[in-house]
Amino acid sequence: MTGVNGYSHRSSMSFILAFIDGLLILIGVVIGEIFGFWGESSILNGEHLVWKILLVVLVIQPAFYYFDLYELRNLRERMKTGILLLGAMGVSFLFLAVIYYFLPSLAIGRGILTISLLNIFIMAFLGRFVYFRIANSRIFKEKILIVGTGDLAKRIIKEVSENGQDSFEIIGFVGERKEEVG
Repeated sequence: MTGVNGYSHRSSMSFILAFIDGLLILIGVVIGEIFGFWGESSILNGEHLVWKILLVVLVIQPAFYYFDLYELRNLRERMKTGILLLGAMGVSFLFLAVIYYFLPSLAIGRGILTISLLNIFIMAFLGRFVYFRIANSRIFKEKILIVGTGDLAKRIIKEVSENGQDSFEIIGFVGERKEEVG
């Protein structure tokens, strides 16, 4: 829900998720590099280290955004999240392959891209699962007290449950008559 100044705590939660994704992508590339060369890493000791990792992050994060992986309502279903992640990773792989074809100096190493993307997929999926559990804890939910018990109150309940992104908790209703409660 948007406040008076247009601020929504849910949008800031999406920024936090994007920041965490950036870190997970960075860690995934480094782990992929270590597993790919079994300690004889060229990216960790080589030149353009920052640009190579930054390129991977700048390709994958917009793909996550365009596949709606920062929408908290999409995190409710694990299967849907997994499919969206697979799509985003596939598109990212294609973009990176084209970039590496035209700019081979930015490539992260032979076979490392596949290992890195697999690591990133696993970490992003598990990270979203943990993030969804934390974001839906009672601490982060806005509490709603609905005044009235008529048709409008029923529409509000329906709207909150369908589009509220699990960020609201209805704590009760206020009615004029005792018969309306319950």
